[in-house]
Amino acid sequence: MDNRTNALSCNLEQNRPKSAFEILQANKAATLILESLKMSYSNNDYYIWAEPNLCESLLFQCKGLNIKSAIAIEHINRGGLAIPSTKDALEIINIFDPNLLSVKIYFEKNRSKLAEELAVDRLLSLIEICNSYNKGLVIDIDFKSRLENNKNHEEKEIIISGLETLINKDIRPKFWGIRKSGDQIFDETLIGLMNLENESNNKCILEYPHGEKDINTHSDLSLENFVLNGDFFLDVLIAWSTKQLTDEEAVKTMANKINQVQENIQDSNLTKTFSIE
Repeated sequence: MDNRTNALSCNLEQNRPKSAFEILQANKAATLILESLKMSYSNNDYYIWAEPNLCESLLFQCKGLNIKSAIAIEHINRGGLAIPSTKDALEIINIFDPNLLSVKIYFEKNRSKLAEELAVDRLLSLIEICNSYNKGLVIDIDFKSRLENNKNHEEKEIIISGLETLINKDIRPKFWGIRKSGDQIFDETLIGLMNLENESNNKCILEYPHGEKDINTHSDLSLENFVLNGDFFLDVLIAWSTKQLTDEEAVKTMANKINQVQENIQDSNLTKTFSIE
């Protein structure tokens, strides 16, 4: 539920909310998702992963209900110059007291040496701040397009090289955020790099499902943690925003979808529902 997804904007153009009304709708939609999560809540260890500019009221509700939260702070842009500072991180910690902070990164061939050094310094500072306040940092790795088998070789090499650079600079977040690329060998290479010091694959959080809405998609990557992308609820939220569903109907429908995903995950080798511990 951060600005990676358009689900909370609730408009048919799928843009981020711009007007006050759209922002209000986004917050209402986030609240509906929270209510559906509470309805389907069992013994699983859920987190709400959200971006504060869109989901401020939701994050305050989570704090009041003792629901764990992961907050996406200002994303690292493609030039490497918009990395959140320690001041940004401290502000989020002081306001929301989340369990996890996350930043999204892209790797690009033409990024300058200065931008790369700045990115590394900022990431190391964020990890230090998180450790000082007993918070975890998620470095969420994204890419511009689906990386099919036997395609996009140069982009895959850039991503692997960028990840190796971070690891060689002793950047060790609590978790890495990943998504399936369409190339299993590439995915397994990333997971292997991210878990060099672990016997299991528990340092990765898989965005599930990625690029599709099929709840019967099984993971073949043997991961333990996943995050359900807010776009998964897009059809329900559009129906709700256009008055085809009431609040109660939308909550019930989304709760059923969460339960279906949970059952599917438990039947596959994704064994935990975004369980971090």
